Amino acid sequence: MSATDSKRLFFALWPDESLRAELVRVRDQLGLDRGKPVDPEKIHITLLFLGEVPGDQVADLKALAEKVPVVPCELSFGRLEHWVRPAVLCLTAETVPQSLSELIESLKRGVRKLGFKPEKRPFRPHLTLARKVRKRQVSREIEPIRWPVRDFVLVASELSPEGARYQVIDRWPAVAQ
Repeated sequence: MSATDSKRLFFALWPDESLRAELVRVRDQLGLDRGKPVDPEKIHITLLFLGEVPGDQVADLKALAEKVPVVPCELSFGRLEHWVRPAVLCLTAETVPQSLSELIESLKRGVRKLGFKPEKRPFRPHLTLARKVRKRQVSREIEPIRWPVRDFVLVASELSPEGARYQVIDRWPAVAQ
């Protein structure tokens, strides 16, 4: 891949098939009758968005990710929220495990050294369930959904008129300490 072949990339948590099925089941039980449901294959948690990355920097990002320590932890999503400005319905987690915060901070430090400018907004774990939700929805508590963090991934996002298409480029496992 040459420097001119850029890809739109981000680091993320990617569900395994059983968690993905559980998230879709919960989404369907919530009776979301507004907006456009997110395709099950696109469900993820963005850890760090990088934007357009020159092809010759992908190897550097993989090398960085290889060195970042990932400790297993668990996120708990217990609230359904409607975010008016982006017009999405999402599940949110109230707390971020320390090990996940450390992973994100390590990634941010690493990408800064590679010349990227990561977002300054604090990480707020959320799962987007539906987009284009225009009618105001009331936020509410739900039975918590647990997401065990066992690894993280680097994802390429290709934009098209039909929406984004995602491809997991590589995966790095969590290691118990």
